[in-house]
Amino acid sequence: MTSQVIHSYFKSYQDHYKGLIKLGIPVILAQLGQITVGLIDNMMIGHVGTQELAAASFANTIFWLVIVLGTGFSYAITPLVGKARGHFDMNRVGDWFKASMWAVLSMGVFLSILIYFLSLFMDNMGQSADVIRPAKEYLWIISLSIIPMMIFMGYKQFCEGLANTRVAMNIILIANLINVIFNYILINGKLGLPVMGLNGAGYGTLISRIFMAIAFFFVFKKGKSFRVYGEIIDKAQFTIRDFIKIWKMGVPIGSQLVMEASAFMLSTIMMGWISVAGLAAHQVVLSISTISFMVYLGIASSTTIRVSSLLGENRIDEMRKAGWAAIHLVILMVIIIGLIFLFLRNQLPTLFSDDPLVIALAAQFIVVMIIYQLFDGLQIVFGSILRGMSDVNIPTLYTFIAYFIVSLPMGYFCAFTFGLKEVGIWWGLPAGLGTASILFMFRFIKLSKSKLEK
Repeated sequence: MTSQVIHSYFKSYQDHYKGLIKLGIPVILAQLGQITVGLIDNMMIGHVGTQELAAASFANTIFWLVIVLGTGFSYAITPLVGKARGHFDMNRVGDWFKASMWAVLSMGVFLSILIYFLSLFMDNMGQSADVIRPAKEYLWIISLSIIPMMIFMGYKQFCEGLANTRVAMNIILIANLINVIFNYILINGKLGLPVMGLNGAGYGTLISRIFMAIAFFFVFKKGKSFRVYGEIIDKAQFTIRDFIKIWKMGVPIGSQLVMEASAFMLSTIMMGWISVAGLAAHQVVLSISTISFMVYLGIASSTTIRVSSLLGENRIDEMRKAGWAAIHLVILMVIIIGLIFLFLRNQLPTLFSDDPLVIALAAQFIVVMIIYQLFDGLQIVFGSILRGMSDVNIPTLYTFIAYFIVSLPMGYFCAFTFGLKEVGIWWGLPAGLGTASILFMFRFIKLSKSKLEK
């Protein structure tokens, strides 16, 4: 009897499981493809020289902290488009497209200016002069890719609002290949071109991102699946109100991602206070955890799409079920991935280091990482549900509490006050992520309940 009840319960979510997986797999594949290219980039730059690798690492740290804000900003587009699509209001879909493209373009300009001003302070960031000069040049080159990257993100998030994740996946995978090819040619001076070294990697990245924006433009104009939207968009009206709405939603979402990235950056700095081996092990485990993070991110992206669409259709009960179905999936993936990490905790670090101390510390961190992955998966998905419901301001406050009131202070006290040292830093992470997931969960329950009662 109990087994029948359980079977019946999960069967009622079957359509949501299928829909989430169908939408999520292309996102996961695209993200994993980008991680792979990042690793190949580092390998290519590393062969140029240690100084160049250090310069790229320094420049990319500044660049990605800024880009995280832009990426989060673009996430506001998906729920707005998804809700209009759920309402079957194609005119509003067209309106949101025009507002979205102007919004991401303006954000791209803002981020480009921000990068320029940050580069002026690179001399005062405590780095070697031999690293700063090439890092500045490299940063200025890749900063030219911000506007095309934001245009691509505008198209990508708009299409996700239309429940289309495959086009972005295909473009990203092709762009990754272009990036690797041009990196090889420009870094090493092939085909009669001069050897550019680190700057060649920057130009390879720039070329691939320009391709991404142009490719999406032509696919959107010429693709069969988008022809129906062409006339609608031509007739659409751009309004300042829609433009401001995207900014009002996008900045809090971007701020959430910046706070998360900052918390991990600060935990890295604290780890460096303890030991070099601890810092190396920390980087190893963060690299390993990135793979599973992309799986959870894929589920989260598909969740925002389904939740916003069902909300637009005013099917509140189904919207709630879609949210809980995503939670079921992420818990299942956490269990599977966690068991793999647990059994391979002593072997995985050896792929990154030969140092016995680094391997031993990384194995300890992986055990804590398995716990934090559960809460990370939950907070990512609950956060995506709230984004799908266009709820962004309160979750931003919750994010601040989770990382800066709970996670970082607890990591500090565990490491330095309670004497847990390196592993103490890691215990702060599940505490903060657990806080975020609980706060997000209760927020989702409260909002969905109030919508049902209306």
